[in-house]
Amino acid sequence: MRLQSAIFVLEDTLPGHADAGKVLSILKMEGVWMYAVTDLPRAEAEQTLRALGLAEHFRGVLSAQETRCPASDARMYEKALRRLRSTLRDTVVFVGRLEALRNAKAAGFRTVAVRGAADAADWAAMCAEAEEVVDSYSDFLQQP
Repeated sequence: MRLQSAIFVLEDTLPGHADAGKVLSILKMEGVWMYAVTDLPRAEAEQTLRALGLAEHFRGVLSAQETRCPASDARMYEKALRRLRSTLRDTVVFVGRLEALRNAKAAGFRTVAVRGAADAADWAAMCAEAEEVVDSYSDFLQQP
């Protein structure tokens, strides 16, 4: 399957991962369009991306305040998908919480579980349910 676009739940998948920038750079070089979804207010989300040095990788940000649905809701991913002009088949959602993973899967998205936001029990469930698992983004680069 071809990867055309990726959706990241900002606060659950990027802060605390110093190696995320390298993966995002590679995805961007390969023509993957990326969108961030967040429960943060837009200005705070944009500032977070700038502070992490990742803002240039994203085509846009959708906030819960603007969309009236939380970042863990499948409707948020569907809105980002439309903005990316992509399809479910060609899009992956990077999530850091079990509820978000299950919502994305129920909506038909491919999922990547990212370590950091979930507690140990939820992380174990996420590892079992996600199509891909990211303990660290540098490990993600080395997957076959």
